Amino acid sequence: LYNASARLPPLLMLAAGSLGVLPMWALIASRGEWGFWPSAACAAAGGFLATQTGPNVRSTMVNVTRSEQRGVAFAAFTLSDDVGKGAGPFLIATLVAQRGRERAFSLAMLFWLPCAALCAATALTVEEDQARARSAQKRAGRGHARPTIHLARA
Repeated sequence: LYNASARLPPLLMLAAGSLGVLPMWALIASRGEWGFWPSAACAAAGGFLATQTGPNVRSTMVNVTRSEQRGVAFAAFTLSDDVGKGAGPFLIATLVAQRGRERAFSLAMLFWLPCAALCAATALTVEEDQARARSAQKRAGRGHARPTIHLARA
């Protein structure tokens, strides 16, 4: 997908994040009254759509950061992801206490929408960011001898 156009993964993240809300809302609204197969279908659709963002964010980050900055970029991504994993349950528990279980989880699904929009916003700059990273990488490699490892033969 990225090889076809660097803008396609962000658009996939927009579509998956936005459309993923629908089957999850349906699953929450069903209150378990649908039976196994309809519930499983909604859960599978929502789960499939939920898995699209993480790998696409990582692959995009690899392509838009210079190799010497990649560790910092991934550390910042991991930190924000982990803060979300820690703060999310706390916020949901607070919402459950205030608004009830069904409404809390329905509201929680709305948080996918700003995430999808932010992911889509990367489509506006991803090609320029990629070109800038590649250009900087080429400049950094020009005029510098690459380290060579010599192995002694026994």
